[in-house]
Amino acid sequence: MNKQEQRNFSIVIPSKIYDENLDFCIKRIRKFYKYVKIILILDKKNYNIKDKYIQVLASGTKTIGFKRNLAAKKAKTNFITLIDSDAYPEHRWLDPVLKNFKKYQDIHVVGGPNISPSTNNIEKQLVSRVRKLPFVTLDTRFKDKKSGTRVTKFFPACNLTIRRKTYNKVGGMITTVNSKEEFSLMKKLNRGNFKMIFDSKTYVYHKERDFKHFFRQRIVYGTNIIYCNFKFFCRETLMILLSTLPFLWILLFPLIFINPSFLKIYLIGIFFLIIACLISAIKINFSNNFFKSFYLIIISMFGPGIGLLFGIIFSNAFIRKIYTQK
Repeated sequence: MNKQEQRNFSIVIPSKIYDENLDFCIKRIRKFYKYVKIILILDKKNYNIKDKYIQVLASGTKTIGFKRNLAAKKAKTNFITLIDSDAYPEHRWLDPVLKNFKKYQDIHVVGGPNISPSTNNIEKQLVSRVRKLPFVTLDTRFKDKKSGTRVTKFFPACNLTIRRKTYNKVGGMITTVNSKEEFSLMKKLNRGNFKMIFDSKTYVYHKERDFKHFFRQRIVYGTNIIYCNFKFFCRETLMILLSTLPFLWILLFPLIFINPSFLKIYLIGIFFLIIACLISAIKINFSNNFFKSFYLIIISMFGPGIGLLFGIIFSNAFIRKIYTQK
């Protein structure tokens, strides 16, 4: 991609603050693209950045959807690329993106996988492995950089490029939810029959979390899921709603005292939950870390259901504090 072609792209990176993840992301982008514009959307505009191709916007304590929409309105380029602050490229990932846009004139979105990077941290290694299970990552091809090219109807927002005019035309993302804001964008794009291409050559790396912060992420994923199913119902929202069932089943325990005949049914459900957890733990286990693997499966399986309960009880401000960037 030459200098002029790079100027057709604005890379949008939302973040609460300018932290180590964001700094690393920018450095990796600049290794491959010197002239691409980068738009940072931070809570406060109190960072001095010398790069003349970087624009910093202050949003206040708003959601990621609000931050991305703000950047899209300020951008002037033909394309805007969405990437998370804890993701980064290790190759010229925008080159195949541009190639697809040139090849398919009717395409409005191009994106690819977000791959877990190598690490010596056991917890992050296990989280990387659990993300390849379908009840954690609904489409595991987003974790495979050799999964080919296809037309798709869904992208996570951590690695996609969209025509700027298309993004603004459909109204961008919902601004009132703390996670999964891309559901609203995908719903609008599919409703308008805007075609999208998945190309595994456009992969980026996405840093993993330790168990504590992964659990927080799983909780937050469940907080807005009922609302998302009412507003943006699709296969992905339905699957996340179904992922809350294991925890909801646990909550049915008091019914055995109200209706003793329910006890047998309840115990059968618990038995199958335990079997599912054991099988999943065996799948992700390596180097004799079975107990850690089993603990991680418990976190993965019951986190969204706990989040559903949190979404009913707690305010959005409280939930936003849970969703750390680590």
